[in-house]
Amino acid sequence: MNRLHPSTLGELNGAVRKPAYDRARLRAGIVHLGLGAFHRAHQAVYTDEAIARSGGDWGIIGVSLRSADVSTQLLPQDCLYSVLSEDATGVELRVIGVVQEVLVASAGVSKIADVIARQDIRVLTLTITEKGYTLAADGKSLNRKDATVKSDLKNPAQPRSAIGILALGLQQRVAAGGAPVTIMSCDNLSANSKVLRAVLSDYLQSTFPAVLSWLKTAARFPCSMVDRIVPAMTDSGRQRQAQLLGLRDEGAVATEPFSQWIMEDDFAAGRPDWESAGALLVADIAPYENIKLRLLNATHSAIAYCGLLAGLETVDAVMADDTLRGYVRQLMQEDLMPALEAPGNFNLADYGEQLLARFSNPCLRHRCAQIAMDGSEKIRQRWLPTLQQDSAAPNLLKALSAWCYYMLHTDMAIDDPRAEQLLLIRESDAAADKRLIAVLACARIGADNLDGFSALCAVVQQHVDRIARYGLRALLQGHSKCGRRIGVRGASAEPTPRVPAATGSACPAPMTFNLPPISKLN
Repeated sequence: MNRLHPSTLGELNGAVRKPAYDRARLRAGIVHLGLGAFHRAHQAVYTDEAIARSGGDWGIIGVSLRSADVSTQLLPQDCLYSVLSEDATGVELRVIGVVQEVLVASAGVSKIADVIARQDIRVLTLTITEKGYTLAADGKSLNRKDATVKSDLKNPAQPRSAIGILALGLQQRVAAGGAPVTIMSCDNLSANSKVLRAVLSDYLQSTFPAVLSWLKTAARFPCSMVDRIVPAMTDSGRQRQAQLLGLRDEGAVATEPFSQWIMEDDFAAGRPDWESAGALLVADIAPYENIKLRLLNATHSAIAYCGLLAGLETVDAVMADDTLRGYVRQLMQEDLMPALEAPGNFNLADYGEQLLARFSNPCLRHRCAQIAMDGSEKIRQRWLPTLQQDSAAPNLLKALSAWCYYMLHTDMAIDDPRAEQLLLIRESDAAADKRLIAVLACARIGADNLDGFSALCAVVQQHVDRIARYGLRALLQGHSKCGRRIGVRGASAEPTPRVPAATGSACPAPMTFNLPPISKLN
């Protein structure tokens, strides 16, 4: 099978959407740090659609910060790749052409700094995950104890962190003329671009202080909220996508039909016509951001840890289990939703039902282990704000207990920026209460930022002991699949989980391309 490339586009299967603009005439206007699957399935798709509808030189230069894999996948394809979106009702497959170049940090940062400095680049976006911001315990300033940060502060001309690379590029941008630019975080952080501005300013103060005055006048930092579930691609998924495409695509991305992007309308030098692709421009992102972080993301993390402890590999398998689905619904309805304030035009109950349907999508096979990564960073963003409003939230404490049990009492791998510390706690001979407090401290949960911390610890320890003695299901008993409480009669009364077949047989047959365009999916 031939590989996806501009020269082979004529071999695509007939229902596949192609870029609806002349790529040869397109010029770059965006640099994106963190060219992973999420960006390629989300912001790049919106930008591709916006250019097709309204034009403009908004091609994307993507930067891979951690490995050369994306470069190896995309460069032989002239940066073309396909996005498959599907659920049980239909499929859409399209080729995205907006990415123009892929740079790799490990190959040297000078070229990355050069493109950030280019005066025709008007927007800088980031998806570097929560840990990429190298935040201190206060969640606002630079973590100067981090080994990479220490190295960058000593040698800012050869940075390794995303913040250091961005700072070097901005320093060169100012030297080249200082054209205005918009810098926007698209990560799951509360007040994400404000946090970015704070940590970047902290870093610049110690490295390139002359840039700070320019930053105040020439740069804008609009906050944004992004929402689309994008599982990691598998070999079998890539093979299936090639069959649908009619060409081999090493950069293939699979996702769900739903997509949402909300951002503050505060740009320094123009932007793509993202509204035409379905994005929403607002004056205040905070209410939407809180709903997404503290409902979707919070629930996702709970599903991940409960799923792993229950021996279920994927999110849809968790949602097919009556006991766990009932718990998830009750967590959302009783603990998470009451702590949120929704905008007047936003129906929180409908959104919750929509989330349950999205989590149940049998086509995604989103692995619990992928969501569970970097838990110590995610919990602070996703669970702590709700616990600060109600430290006795009963269902959320069960999720927190599942995470603590995973860290303390299993031999499962810990993929976390604090993995070394967490493993030391797991292997420690200290008293149970001391170990629990130490684990919670890794997630920045403690008496200094949470009223009722002692009572919370007591409940969590009881839950952890119950999981250790009877298993997770004993802790989550008392939920029917509709979320109402039922009588608890012991472990033997728990229902048997219903796990979908690994083949994803509930997905539609190939090539039924009946989904609306992305602009209709919000």
